[in-house]
Amino acid sequence: MPTSNPPAYFERQHERLDALLHAHLLDIVGADFGAALERLRRWRQELAQHIEIENTRLLPHVPEGARWAPRVYLLEHERIALLADEHLQRVQAAARQPLQGETERRRAVLALLDGAHALRHVLEHHHEREHMALAHELPLDLQRAAWEGVPG
Repeated sequence: MPTSNPPAYFERQHERLDALLHAHLLDIVGADFGAALERLRRWRQELAQHIEIENTRLLPHVPEGARWAPRVYLLEHERIALLADEHLQRVQAAARQPLQGETERRRAVLALLDGAHALRHVLEHHHEREHMALAHELPLDLQRAAWEGVPG
């Protein structure tokens, strides 16, 4: 049964993922591309798990008349995964390539931050959609069961 003040299952999961991505971006700012790559790989694995849980345990239960159809969330998940994989490829390339001098390092940092912008934008809007609709439309016991055992 939907409620106006559900426990923050989605918020906690998104905060955890956002913190991992933020730490990755701080590694980029510091031009520590090896650490940035390792954090991004961890974030990407956890993102894949998050998307899998939503796609298989939650979205099949979106009620008729919900604000957004499950297809909207599924398409956003595909877009997020694509953008995440593209960002991962750019970070892998930066980690493999030795940089010659401060200017080149700064250019690489800026390029990676610019490249992450679309991913961050889509994530922000997707999370907002889930917080204002999905978290209120799905039964709380279903949400609790879906996220059980997942840190958050």
